[in-house]
Amino acid sequence: MRAHLDAASPTPDEIDDEERLLDVALEDVDLSDLEAEHVEIGGCRLTRCKLAGSDLDKLILVDSELTQCDLANARWADAAATRLAITSSRLTGFAAPGSSFQHVTVRDSVLDFASFRFAKFVKVELSDCRLHSADFVSAELSGAVFRRCDFTGTEFSQVSARGAIFVDCTWDAARGLTSLAGATVAAASPIDSLTFTSAVTTATGITLAHPDDLDA
Repeated sequence: MRAHLDAASPTPDEIDDEERLLDVALEDVDLSDLEAEHVEIGGCRLTRCKLAGSDLDKLILVDSELTQCDLANARWADAAATRLAITSSRLTGFAAPGSSFQHVTVRDSVLDFASFRFAKFVKVELSDCRLHSADFVSAELSGAVFRRCDFTGTEFSQVSARGAIFVDCTWDAARGLTSLAGATVAAASPIDSLTFTSAVTTATGITLAHPDDLDA
């Protein structure tokens, strides 16, 4: 991304299918409910922009930064994001089914109820993110690193996770954890380790008990 970017303030009516936004800076731009296909955003910096409710099928995002943006309930099906950084943003209800993420970082953001079904993660890192009730069903997570993420109620059924790394994450009521075979889970807190172990044990149908509870 270039150090200096010209400012731009497009409106949803000005962005059509196959539109290209290249090497521009968008600040406080409202693109809520934008609908378009094959839009390309390259070399751009988006700050405090609103893309809530947008429907951008097959979006291409390259060499761009999103800071303090609102992507709540946006749907970006089959998107391709490469060298993208998302920071301090709201992605509640965000959906990116079948999308591809490469060299992407997401930091200090809220992704509650976000859906990444059948998405592919290659060299992706999420740090300090909240993903309550998020959906990763059938996602390819082998190239992902998650640090201090809150997966309360998150669904991992049928994911591919060999090589994925989870560090100091929260697992309360997470589901489908047996699909994380081949992943590495590290926790500095014994409580977090026990929470993950208990969740996996429950998922396999094993009941943990104290011997005193089983005395005849």
